[in-house]
Parts: sequence; structure tokens; C-alpha cells
Amino acid sequence: MNMTLRKIVLGISVLVLMGGCKTSMQSNWRDFNAYYNTYYNAKKSYNSGLKKNLNQVRQYNPLQPIRIHEKPVNAGAQDFDKAIQKGADVLRRYEDTKWVDDALALIGKSYYFKQEYFSADQKFKELYLTTQNPSLQQQSILWQGRVLLDLEAYNEGVAFLTEELTVSGDEWEAGHRAEIKALLAQHHVKLENWQLAANELSEALPDLQKKDYRERGYFLLGQIYEQLGNTETAYEAYNQVQKHYVEYRVQYLAQRKKAEVARSLGRIDVAYRIFNDMVRDDKNLEYKAELDFELARTEHERGNYQRAEQLYKDVLHNNLRQPAPEIAARSYNGLAEIYRYWYDDFSMAAAYYDSAAQKNVSADKLPEDFEAGELAESFGSYARIRSEIALQDSLLKLGQLSPQEFDSVLVILKEKKLAELEKLREQQEEQQNQIVTVNNEEEDQSATNLRNGFLNSNNPVIQENARQQFFAIWGDRPLADKWRVRSMIEYTGVSGDENGNENGVSADANSGVMSVQIDLSRIPFTPEDQDSVRERIAAYQYELGNLFFLSLNNPDSAVYYFEMAIENPSVQNVNTVSMYSLSELYSIQENEEKARYYAQQLIEQYPNTEYARRVSVKFNIPLTQDDDWDTINPLQLYMQISLQDTIEASQKAKRLETFAYNYTDHKIAPQALYESINWYMVAGKEDSVYKKNISEWRDVNQEWNQKITEFKVKQDTASSMLQDTTLTEEKRIEFQALRDSTLQEPDFTPIFPYRGAYWDSARAVADTFMVMFRDSKFRSKVSRLQSELTVPSEKMEEVAFEEEQESQIAENEEGYYKCQDLNTELEIRGGLQDFISNLNLPNNLGVDEITYLFKVNSRGIIDEYVLQTNEVPEEISREFERAFPRMNFEPVMNEGQAVAAECLFTFSIEN
Repeated sequence: MNMTLRKIVLGISVLVLMGGCKTSMQSNWRDFNAYYNTYYNAKKSYNSGLKKNLNQVRQYNPLQPIRIHEKPVNAGAQDFDKAIQKGADVLRRYEDTKWVDDALALIGKSYYFKQEYFSADQKFKELYLTTQNPSLQQQSILWQGRVLLDLEAYNEGVAFLTEELTVSGDEWEAGHRAEIKALLAQHHVKLENWQLAANELSEALPDLQKKDYRERGYFLLGQIYEQLGNTETAYEAYNQVQKHYVEYRVQYLAQRKKAEVARSLGRIDVAYRIFNDMVRDDKNLEYKAELDFELARTEHERGNYQRAEQLYKDVLHNNLRQPAPEIAARSYNGLAEIYRYWYDDFSMAAAYYDSAAQKNVSADKLPEDFEAGELAESFGSYARIRSEIALQDSLLKLGQLSPQEFDSVLVILKEKKLAELEKLREQQEEQQNQIVTVNNEEEDQSATNLRNGFLNSNNPVIQENARQQFFAIWGDRPLADKWRVRSMIEYTGVSGDENGNENGVSADANSGVMSVQIDLSRIPFTPEDQDSVRERIAAYQYELGNLFFLSLNNPDSAVYYFEMAIENPSVQNVNTVSMYSLSELYSIQENEEKARYYAQQLIEQYPNTEYARRVSVKFNIPLTQDDDWDTINPLQLYMQISLQDTIEASQKAKRLETFAYNYTDHKIAPQALYESINWYMVAGKEDSVYKKNISEWRDVNQEWNQKITEFKVKQDTASSMLQDTTLTEEKRIEFQALRDSTLQEPDFTPIFPYRGAYWDSARAVADTFMVMFRDSKFRSKVSRLQSELTVPSEKMEEVAFEEEQESQIAENEEGYYKCQDLNTELEIRGGLQDFISNLNLPNNLGVDEITYLFKVNSRGIIDEYVLQTNEVPEEISREFERAFPRMNFEPVMNEGQAVAAECLFTFSIEN
């Protein structure tokens, strides 16, 4: 019985066990089938896409906080699509298997790397709700944090991650918790919560499991501490990067930042040593331009300005390693700072700032304090105003000369001008000879070609050829009356009648002897005119003071120019604003005595001005005003002036001008000053010079514009003809000459109608407007008026001051002016002999001189060079060209501005 019972129990147990094994075997089989039939392939596709995505070259900008978790890029999309499709198959066909959660995570990650962030977020939220695996739950939170980072939902990201860290408490795995905190730190960085970011990241870094996360993490920590001003800790953070080597670019940037931080800590020698070691490392060959810039910057901050200048130039003109645009911009900016602060050469500083501003660089690749564009404009304005002051001062000196002294200067000026005109005529004749040659045989050949149908009679190039033949003999004579006078305007740059009433040149038809007369209209001979010039100088000095005060942050120079403006005879508005500005400047400098002194002067001399009222309140100085002062409404006062029709235009202009200066803070002031310019112009139109010249001025300008249009059409036609492969060599040369020739602009100075005191006032007020009202809606209108009223530069010279002249030379298609056209030559900075003496030339040279064609930029730096001398020994040309990167020329000037130029230069060398 007992045996029977035992058998029954054993049989039941076997049946139970067999039933359980069957269920387990079925479950394992489904898991096995789901993995190898679907999930395995999904994971394989995902890994393939991930590898492609992560292997893309990353561009790190050390001036911006870098990412620890890199943003996905457009790579591996097809693989991710396959992973999503296979993962969805797992969810549909194997929903009872253990791979469902993994498939959900895989689909979410694939969406993330495809940059479909909303779909990714949905899958990670679904995973969080359905999985029972704590590790996968924590991963879903981590990936939701990454999604929010890429969606730029930083506040939401901070709130979400902080809450999850708090709720889960000690349940977090160490690696996941560290990664969550690293993500939280990156959200804080985007919100510029620097201290919170530093706290979270410092705690996270030791436990981050991926080495590349730690590498980028320590780099980001260094950037965060830089933002906090904790440079010592930043230095240590950058130093930690090298212990977690994964990507060389990050290591390189960490070393750079380490040296930069050392430089900011005053450890200049340490910084220089780091940069110098990096330059010598062959792995950094592609970064040489960046490192050379950093060496230059280090020398700059050391105070070795000449060495820094040379290094900056080496960066900019290294033919083997061209710098990136941002490095070039910062190098030009460094040169500008040297010329601004060390050499005290504001004109060159303006040129370098302009070069820096011209580089097309994204703002996030430049330091926050990079202001090259604004400084280029400010220093350019300084150069322009200083030039105008020099001109007005020179005219004043001429007007104060005795008759005998003035006659002597006039004789010298005429002789120099005649020499210039003679040289200009020779150059123009040479250019004409190069463009066209009179040749009857060629003419016959052209006729033959025409009969043969090579070119038709209506071809504009053939017509132009005949016209050029005529010009070769008769010159560029228009088919109009007074063509001789017009030809003088176009070919000599000056004009005049036979009686010599205006600045001009005349020539005897038989002898070819020219005589020249100087325009004396701008020289102030009378005391009244001289006072007007002094007032103009004072106005310009006020502008300079304002420029240094508001734009250049140079209070000492501002004080100097404001005081100069007060010392010179000036109009009321210049005195009032200069005194007010001086009081403000000294108050900022905490010089209470000087500030009160100028406030007192302002109140005593101009009590009925808004400026006097302001300083009276500020310094508690009693103000004596007219009884009706308090009742004055600026808007009503403006309307009274504007609607007043019984006064002359000049008076109305003056009152509007004074009103604008007295109420600069009122919204109507810019409009009043703009109207003042227009009323000065109305007054100027009553002048006899304007009435005499305006008609001819318009006609000549219209003719000139038409001439430009026709010339461009001819050049386009010549360019088209050059496409014809059947052209003879002679014809090809002819068309090339026409295509490459330039049209020389005439000198319109003698017929310029906007002359006289009222036009000068209009120009002065316009200049003041551009300084005082930078954000006004009238600024564009005033700018157009400035352009219209600008006086063409005149070719006047004086022994004691520089010649002011108008260049009519056009730059070529590449942006270079020709030295021959500018009537100038290149000059080596430091001298030719000094350059030659540093060359290592052989004893037997075989040549006496060697000529190169140089293309130089506006700073005198060589852009290109081409050897022009034939049969030069290779060792000589190689030695010269080896030294060219270290050689600079003095800037080539045109109209007072440094320009890019294309010039021949001959080196004289002795055996």
C-alpha cells in the first residue's frame, strides 16, 4: 500500500514537473526567437548608425561652453530607420517577451539620433511607465534630459532632472546619477547659472563611466570656472583633461585654454612655454596659425609690442598656413590695439580695426569684447575730422600771410601743379597709345573682314575701334560746343576760362605751353571769413571730444579737445555742450573742483539753456534766467520757429540749429536739426556761385553717368568678342585692352555749386547730426545729404602742410589701385638698404637689379608677388622670396585713405 501510494505521488510530481518545463521551454523559445529574428537585427542597425553618427568630426569652439553629451548630427539615418522598424516588429510580434523594454529604448534612441526629438521623448516616457527594470527607468529619465537639452527647454530640464534626483533618492545607480548630474549641469550652463553648474558637474565627474564624458566634462568645468572668475581652479580643471585622453582636438584645446588662463593669471612665461611647446609638436601642424596667434598675443600682453606686431603679421601672411577667419580678425584687432595704445597712431589703428571688421566671422567665434566694427568707424571718424581740422588750419594760415609771402607760396604751388599736370598728360597719352594704334593696313584688313562677313557693320566693337582711331589723333573731343573746356575738365582735372577767373589750365594750341591758376575761393582773407573758419575748427574739435568721450572711452583726450573747442572762437552751441561735457567728465573723474568750475561758467555765460538748468540742479548753483523760462514748452518753441515765414532762410536755419542744441534730449531735436540743414541749403541756393554752376553741374554729372553706362556696355561687348576663337592675335589684344581699361573720372571741382558760407554751415551741421543723433530715423537722409554736399577734393598744396587731393583712379577688378595711376611708389618700411643687408646673396650676382610686381593690402602687407626680371639666377630670386614674408611696405594713400595697391618695385643690388 505504501509502495502504491509512493508511485502515485511520484507520478503526479512528474506530471507537474513536465507541465512546468513545457511552459518554461515555450517562454525561453519565444525570447530566443524575438532576439535573433528581430531585436538582434534592430540592435545591429542601431549600432551601425550610432557609429556613423559619433564618428563625424566635431567642431569645438573654445570660446563657447562645449557639450559633454554631444548633439547628434545628420549621419546614419537609414540605419536608425531600420532599427526603428525592427524594434517596432518586436513590439508587434513579441509583446510577451523580455525584449520589449529594450526595443522601446532602442526606438527612442534611434529617434533621438535622427533628431526627431518629440518622437524620442514619447518613447522614453512610454518606457518609464511600462518597464519594471529600475536601470531602464533611470536610463529613460537620462534620455529625456538629453532630449530637453537639445530642444533648448533648459528651465524644464532643470525642474525635471532635479525632481527625479530628489524623488528617487538613494535608489540611483552611481553611474546613472553622475550622468544625470552632468546633464543637469549642462542645463544650468545654458541658463548661465554658473555656480550651480560648477557644483553639479564637480560632483558628477569622478563617477562618470565614459572616458570621453570625463574628458569633455573637465574641459567644460574649466570654462565654467573661467566664467566665475576662479581662474586658479579653471587652470586645474583644464590640467585634468589630459588624464582622460580620448580625442586629440579636446586635448589640444585644453592645453590652449590652460596657457590662456596662465596668461590671465599673470604667468606669462608659463603661457609662452606651453604655446611654444605646442608649436614645436608635429601633431599641431594644422593648428600652427592659431598657436602663432597665441604666441603673438602672449608677447603683446608681455609688453613686447614690436615682437608682437611682427608675430601678428607672420600669422596673417603665412603662405603655407592661412589663418582661419576668426584668427585673422583677432590678429588684425591685436595690431590695431598696438597702434592705438603703443604707437598712438589712430589712423593705422582705424585701418587695422577695419580689416578685422571686414572678416566674415560668426560672433560666437570671437571674444565678447571684440568691437572691431564700432572701433573702425570711430577711429575712421577721428582720421576724417583730424584731416579736416588740418585743412581748415592750413587755409587759415594762408589767409593770414602777407601779400609778399602769399605770392611766393602761390608761385611754388603753380609750379608743382604744372609739373603734376604735365606728368598726368604724359601718362594719359601713354595709356591711349597702348589701347589703340593708327594703322591704315589694319583698317583695310578690317574692311576686308567686313566684306567677307567676319564681322558685320553694326558690330559696336568695330564702331568703337573707329572712334578710338579718331581719338588717337584728336583726343577725346565730344561733338559739342566748348569741347576744349570740357576736355580740360576730363583730362587735366581742372578747368578755367581764358580770363583766368577760376581755377584752371589753358594751353596754346601751337606751343602746347600750359598755364595754371589756383582756386583761392576757400582761403579766408577777411577777418570775418577767418572767424568763420575758427568757428568751424572749434566745431570739429567738439566732435573729436565727443568721439573720445562717447565712443573711444578716452576721457583725457576728450577733455583736451573740449577745452580746445572753448578756447577757439565758436558758436554758442559748441561752447555750451563743450562746457557741459567738461563738467560731466571731471565729475566722473571725481574732480569736484573742475566739475563745478565749468558748471559755473556754463550758468554764467548761457543761463537760458537746458544744459545750464541741468548743472544748476546737480551742483545746487543758483540759476538766473528770464522770467518766462519756466513757461517755455520746447514743442511750442519749435513750432514757432518752424512756422515763422517772415525771417530769412539763414536765420531760420540758425534758430532751428540752436533749438536742437539746447534741447538735445527732446524727441523733436533731430527733426529740428535736419530741417536746419535744409534751410541752410535753401539760403545757399540764393548764392551767385550756385546759380551760375548748378545747371552745368547737373549736365556734366548726367553726361558722366551716361559715359559710365556706355563704357560698361563696350567692355561687356569686348568680353563677349574675346570668346570668339577665330580672332586674330591683334584683335584679341585690342579687345583685351578695351576690356581691361578704366574710365578716369573728371575733376568736377571748378563747377561744384555748393560753395559758400551757407553750404559750409549745412555740411558742418550734417556732421554734427551724425555724431549727436546716432539712432535717429533722419540719419539715412542726412547721410545722403552729406554725400551730395561733399566738396570734391582739390589739388592744393602748401610747403608747410600736406596736399589735399581727389584721386580719380579706379581700383581694378581685384580691388587694387595701380601705383602708376596714383603717381606714387612703394616704400619699404625700415628702408631698402636695411632689407638688402639682411639678405644672404652670393658673391657673383650676375644682375644689378631685380624687379617684382607686388600686390599689397591697405596696411602695406604683401598679398602676392610676381618676378618681372628675366634670367635671374634661381638662388637670388629664392633668397628674395624667402625674405618677403618679413618685409612690409608703407601704406599706399589715396584721398587720405590707405588702399590696396598693385605696383612694380625694383631692388638695386650691387656685386
